[in-house]
Amino acid sequence: MLFTLKKIISAFLMPVSIGLMLFFIGLIFLYSKNYKRAKFFLSFSFLWIAIIAYAPFSNALIKPLENQYNAYNKVDSSINYVLVLGSGHVTNEKISEISQLSNSALMRISEGIRIYRQLKNAKIIFSGYEGTDITPHAIIARKVAISLGIPKENILIQENAKDTKEEAQTIKRTLGNEAFILVTSASHMPRSMKIFKSENLNPIAAPTDFLSKKDAKILSKFSAKEIRKTELAMHEYIGILWHSIIEKIKFYVN
Repeated sequence: MLFTLKKIISAFLMPVSIGLMLFFIGLIFLYSKNYKRAKFFLSFSFLWIAIIAYAPFSNALIKPLENQYNAYNKVDSSINYVLVLGSGHVTNEKISEISQLSNSALMRISEGIRIYRQLKNAKIIFSGYEGTDITPHAIIARKVAISLGIPKENILIQENAKDTKEEAQTIKRTLGNEAFILVTSASHMPRSMKIFKSENLNPIAAPTDFLSKKDAKILSKFSAKEIRKTELAMHEYIGILWHSIIEKIKFYVN
């Protein structure tokens, strides 16, 4: 119930959704011949789309998230587990498993394997359910890892976890209080760490998939890539707020 409610609220609060709603309201006023309000909403929707597609704006949103945790370059070889959080993929048997992955999934899995190779007698854990696809993400990730030379017996999967909260609850049943390396996108890491620590777990942050690698120029062109960055940042801020609200409710109820 809470998972579905979160998805619905998040969908309406995404930047592109806001822009389309403003545009739709403008059209309603236009067709009802209320031209003053139509001009306001149509102009506002145009400016809104321009802003979220502007690199300095998208960077300003996503950088504070990505800068909270440094890249995990000095690997502690005594750690026994690497957990790679789920991302996106599309099942298509005509192409390789690697090609089925989204860019963020490819970055997460690659980083997880890079770290795993520096550990002694470690296990790598892939998480993620099927979403709108037919194959759980964790299973695709496992196939990719095996194709890249990771022994099957050193791979664990969590194919039923639907979101970060469920990923944390699932890994808790496996690892308890044992420290582990947590791999996810840099923008997603702050929310992930909050959620995992709220479950009294001991994650070590290993962010990857950095999107604000360099400062944006004032004269940057407008781009769909920047809209995507803005969307990712807003998704995380909404997720952090949602988690804080749920934790406060739990506190007062208990």
